[in-house]
Amino acid sequence: MNLSEYKTAFDEVAADYERTVSDFGLAFEGEESQPRRSRFGNAAWACENCGKSLRGGNGWVSPGCLACRTGERTVTFFISLKCPKNCYFCFNPNQEDYELYRRECRDAVGELEQAHAAGAAFDCIALTGGEPLLHFDETRAFFEKARDLYPNAHTRLYTSGFELDAARMDALRESGLREIRFSIKLEDSEAEHRAVEERMRIAVDHIPDVMVEMPVIPGTLDEMRELLEKLAAWGLKGINLLEFCFPLGNAEAFKERGFTLRKQPFDVLYNYWYAGGIPVAGSEAEALELLRYAKERGLDIGVHYCSSDNKNTGQLYQQNSVLPRMQAATGRYRAYRFDGDDYLIKCAKAFGTDVARVGEALEKLAQIQGGIEWSVENGVIAFPDRLIDDVRACVPDVEIGVSLNVLEPAFEGANMREVGIVSGS
Repeated sequence: MNLSEYKTAFDEVAADYERTVSDFGLAFEGEESQPRRSRFGNAAWACENCGKSLRGGNGWVSPGCLACRTGERTVTFFISLKCPKNCYFCFNPNQEDYELYRRECRDAVGELEQAHAAGAAFDCIALTGGEPLLHFDETRAFFEKARDLYPNAHTRLYTSGFELDAARMDALRESGLREIRFSIKLEDSEAEHRAVEERMRIAVDHIPDVMVEMPVIPGTLDEMRELLEKLAAWGLKGINLLEFCFPLGNAEAFKERGFTLRKQPFDVLYNYWYAGGIPVAGSEAEALELLRYAKERGLDIGVHYCSSDNKNTGQLYQQNSVLPRMQAATGRYRAYRFDGDDYLIKCAKAFGTDVARVGEALEKLAQIQGGIEWSVENGVIAFPDRLIDDVRACVPDVEIGVSLNVLEPAFEGANMREVGIVSGS
């Protein structure tokens, strides 16, 4: 077995995934139209979170967006999943107990109190929905409680602007609200657009941080450019451009608009918690164009592109960052390391006839460096990827791959799951 043959298993998993997802009614594009490498090396934006988050415009970005990357000290609550909108791309139906919370409300204040009593520390606290402003009194009470329990936390509200006026904005600010994120639906009527635009203009004078969060829907580039110009002129702090996703439902609405799924939907294929769905082809290309446009026009507004990959790094961090503590406590997985850049767990691997030669090289290196761990299983040798150059110095023609892994909770401790392998340079 060699590296190419070893990769075949992951290629088969990807092909099976594509067949399974296609059964939901939307096809994948034939060829990859937007390789992820196009995110890197462009002066129109700063490339962050291993290229999954791009920051453009004047550079402003919400503290909530920064905290989302690891999911540390940040939390989001909702009161209900009821909403006056009927967006064909809404992924709330994927949420657990969706139908229940369309009818009933959660005690968001009580849940926040319970978290505080349990010792949870938060720097960012959010309230989403559904539409939180369907429950204005409860929304205001939530931010009052957040202010009392976590006076230094950055608080934010996700809303379509439902029945929001200056008096309500003042009440929310006084309750402790720091940031408001408006969602805009381009397919709404002109009257609906005017209403939410007026609310955003008013909010700038009443709420400290006012921004927009919305998906970049392929085919809407002209409308989005015009929106960027408006938001900058009105003094909004920023816009969070989301990669548009298919929520595994309502396929006909996507098909009739000519959408297909992104050929390589995820940077690393895995079972992610984020319920948003599968990225749609063309969304990222238009998001990058909007970043370029903001740079060319010198727009005084923060423009942030949040890719679907960016939505998943918090999960990877939460699962994988415990590796050093596990290694210290149990001695397991000594050949692996937690990568603090992309939050994956990695080790180097060699195969077939290279196993014995790599083993000999590692024995020599261990005599010099000490403390080197490796293992051989099923004709594959695994060793720390920091030693790739040293091994190659001993065995110049060896073929080495870098194994990508996720630490998954198990009945007893945690198990390592390999999710991919790339060539080790």
